[in-house]
Amino acid sequence: MSIIARLKAWASNNVPLIFSILRFVQPNVLYKNYALITRFKDIQEALSRPNELGVTYADKMRVITDGSNFFLGMDDIPDYTRDVSNMRLAVRRDDLDKIVAPLTDKLAKQIMENSTGRIELVSELTSVVPCQFTAEYLGVSGIEPEKLFNWTCNLFQYLFYPDCPKEIEEAAIRDAASLRAHIDHLIEERRMLPASERDQKDDILERCLKLQESGTPGMTDYDIRNNLIGIIIGLVPTTSKCAILVLDYLLDNKALFTKAQRAAHLDDMHTLEQFVLETLRFKSFGAGLFRIANCDYTIAQGTWRSKKIKKGTQVFVATQSAMLDGRDLPHPKSFKLDRPRHVYMHFGYGMHTCFGQYINLIQIPNILKAILKSEHILRGKGELGIVQYREPYPISLTITHEQLSRHTDETSPDTTIEKPSKVA
Repeated sequence: MSIIARLKAWASNNVPLIFSILRFVQPNVLYKNYALITRFKDIQEALSRPNELGVTYADKMRVITDGSNFFLGMDDIPDYTRDVSNMRLAVRRDDLDKIVAPLTDKLAKQIMENSTGRIELVSELTSVVPCQFTAEYLGVSGIEPEKLFNWTCNLFQYLFYPDCPKEIEEAAIRDAASLRAHIDHLIEERRMLPASERDQKDDILERCLKLQESGTPGMTDYDIRNNLIGIIIGLVPTTSKCAILVLDYLLDNKALFTKAQRAAHLDDMHTLEQFVLETLRFKSFGAGLFRIANCDYTIAQGTWRSKKIKKGTQVFVATQSAMLDGRDLPHPKSFKLDRPRHVYMHFGYGMHTCFGQYINLIQIPNILKAILKSEHILRGKGELGIVQYREPYPISLTITHEQLSRHTDETSPDTTIEKPSKVA
């Protein structure tokens, strides 16, 4: 292995350490046509300037949708406000307690109860639940979970990873065409149903068609299809990967695992959600987000760390680094369950915060709860018990367990665990 290859390998395995050094020495870095932002306050500033530091996804979204954009790829323009407002009428906040929580709880619980004591979590649980949820809640049914999971992983990587390999890009373009055709068919099929049957349906597809029929602007068949595609891409791979990352971390930390398991037995969803948020600070879904400078912009203006970012610069906003910044997070190396929500940026920040963040923060804890309600959970033997990856996504982790769901004592888990982390 060459020296350069070794340096790259070392850097990829020590990202938190590199960020910690940069936060202290050079928080905002400019190099050729690239910029890197590492501190909490500067990252929230950058993500709060959607027109100055815009999203980079528009061109790829047009490939995925065959010509149109999706609100994820828009700056702060009228179409963005219209499309997000439309989808908030369809994907309602009160669905979280009424539909999302009981549905995902049921789906995950059924899978674990039918498990025979050994389960490969990705193919049998963490990828299946969001795919089944997509069918039942969004109304995008008729796709085998394995196929939908593979499609969305390819599409997510193509959309969000600038270094996406050529073969993944080609697969994503094929998968996008298949997904478009499938949803187009579902829309036509739904429209042909008798009114009595449609009245019994209350999924997102049906709600969108009702908005279309009421004359709501921005709700053509193509708009509905494109919005559903965008939501699905952000829903399926994120849920599966985060659930595996969190469980993998807990399995390596016995004290945390015990407390999380107690929360599961008590159906303490708030604590399980905090476990998800806090764990992902140390085992992040992704290191950050890319932006493009639409004009000259000075970050952290008036401070010693200010930098003028020129128009056209590719900007990497390191959200993982921000969530380890001790200037804004007390005791950043400690695992704490009582941190305020605003310090977490797993789903972005500002205008382009993930549209489905609240759904994901119900799905992921419910999947973990279903696992943790089992007893004697152990990693599978050898390679089976180690997370296997294909590109950035976990594709395999096997555990053994015993089916037993019982309550422990009726006390809530401790909120603070001063356990040093390996993260710098």
